[in-house]
Amino acid sequence: MLRLGTRSSLLARTQSATIAALIAEQLGEPCELVPIRSDGDDVSVRLDAPARPGIFVATLREALLAGAVNVVVHSFKDLPSAPAPGLMIAAVPARGDARDVLFTRTGATLEELPAGARVGTSSPRRTAALLRARPDLTVVPIRGNIDSRAAMVEDGRLDAVVLAKAGLDRIGRAVPAASILGLDRMVPAPAQGALAIECREDDPLARRLAALEDPESRCVVTAERAVLVSIEAACTTAVGAYATYADGQLDLRADLFGHRGVDYVERYGAIDLTGAHDLAGAAALGDAVAQALLGGAAR
Repeated sequence: MLRLGTRSSLLARTQSATIAALIAEQLGEPCELVPIRSDGDDVSVRLDAPARPGIFVATLREALLAGAVNVVVHSFKDLPSAPAPGLMIAAVPARGDARDVLFTRTGATLEELPAGARVGTSSPRRTAALLRARPDLTVVPIRGNIDSRAAMVEDGRLDAVVLAKAGLDRIGRAVPAASILGLDRMVPAPAQGALAIECREDDPLARRLAALEDPESRCVVTAERAVLVSIEAACTTAVGAYATYADGQLDLRADLFGHRGVDYVERYGAIDLTGAHDLAGAAALGDAVAQALLGGAAR
């Protein structure tokens, strides 16, 4: 039986259980979920405070390298841009909805929030996008899982929080369509909505896990994450990137924000690929768009 390491939050357990079911169905290998507490579960530490890169994934990776588990599942957006020695992303399943959601008690849109409304997020990208659209808002740094963040709105501590729609979808929590923040309001984090199935690179399991791969999802997140690599983004960099692939063409948009969203650069790019497996082409597009971002930020 394979041992699949997972954080203990509802979302992490749901994502891991979904992948465990896929592994059992497609590979014929039953999986045991192994709870692992990560530094990201410590709500006393702010996400933008100095910490080890990849606060949500470091402990999972340590368990994987130590052989305590065979495979782990990450929210791809949480992974540091640099590869982890000895490990590999064996598969990227079909991506979920990449957009963000403004979660409120009443289903209010961003425009309908009252002046000075308190909105919870610790993401520099979300903070900058919110303040660019509504400079009057009070952004409150918060931590916690989806349910604990939503509870801050439901009990009145906050007027709204920003959450990833894919996470809400996966735990079965519906939101009004008007609450979804489109690309005109907030470009997603690179690889948001995608999962990464990781194992040791010397494990024969890696080749078998490739059966869970969705080539188009891998292609678009490769372009998006190449933006992070090229601009040498830290976890406090306010950057968004979103790519789409159709009929051999890969399109990419990326946004880079300065402090509180005052300075803002938006760039687009496109490339014809030989197919979704052309990851070198996808990475090249990400690099080109990143260089255009940096050039715009320098002016």
